[in-house]
Amino acid sequence: MKNKNIDCNELVLGKDVEIDKNVKITGGKIVIGDNTKIYSGVIIVVNEYFEIGKDSIIYEKTLIQGHNIKLGREFFSNHHSEIGGGSCFEDLSSLECGYWCHLGSYSILNTAMPVKIGNEVGMGRFTNIYTHGAYLSTIDGFPVDFAPITIGDRVWIPSATINPGVTIGNDVVIGIGSIVTKDIPSGSFAAGIPCKIIKENHYPRFLAIEEKEKILEDIFNIWRIKHQKLSELEYSCYNVIFNFKNMKVEGKISKNSERTRNILRRHGIRFKVEQYNGLYKMW
Repeated sequence: MKNKNIDCNELVLGKDVEIDKNVKITGGKIVIGDNTKIYSGVIIVVNEYFEIGKDSIIYEKTLIQGHNIKLGREFFSNHHSEIGGGSCFEDLSSLECGYWCHLGSYSILNTAMPVKIGNEVGMGRFTNIYTHGAYLSTIDGFPVDFAPITIGDRVWIPSATINPGVTIGNDVVIGIGSIVTKDIPSGSFAAGIPCKIIKENHYPRFLAIEEKEKILEDIFNIWRIKHQKLSELEYSCYNVIFNFKNMKVEGKISKNSERTRNILRRHGIRFKVEQYNGLYKMW
């Protein structure tokens, strides 16, 4: 790829990668997965290693800076989001995200110290994740904090702030606008300033099959999705079979089936599926 704005030690591009002309990419080894789209005004400066998984999207004016960054497949960053911040080019700086990681618009993920994020983690608009807090002199007694952050699988953080040193478990929801200063155990709903646990062992909640099917019927009806129930938690939508028991999708891809899949995703229902020769293929 000939692009005067790309200047790195090694560039590895997957199949069908789309990079707008005014995207700037510099640094060490850069690995971009299949079908990834990088939009106008994006800046990626990673001095050691940067990898982003297949089917990812980096929207306009996202800033990604750091030393060592590895983003999983179907990573999504909305416009004006940021990875990096102070001390992000130091050797200690690193970021590792699993699949289905979402970084909302105007959010920041600071990587002065290591950050590890699991699978299916959503960081909503204006979310702030800080691995350091410092400005005034530590030898004059002012607070200075540098510490890593760990976030588990299936976590939703909408417009909240996570402070240095925090560990968040699996299956956690943080309330909007919360400031998290202490660890949050798995299965919790936590909210407030400072953030406190409101409900323990709350997620995931058990739902009977009848409850799940009612939720699905409501989604299909509200969004006017043509569907037919085939069996328990299995539906045909536009000649594509959606199996919600085994979380599988089978059939020929169409505009309507992709709209269906996208609406389900917006309700948090995601399938490990990709497009292959016009058909859905599980990954």
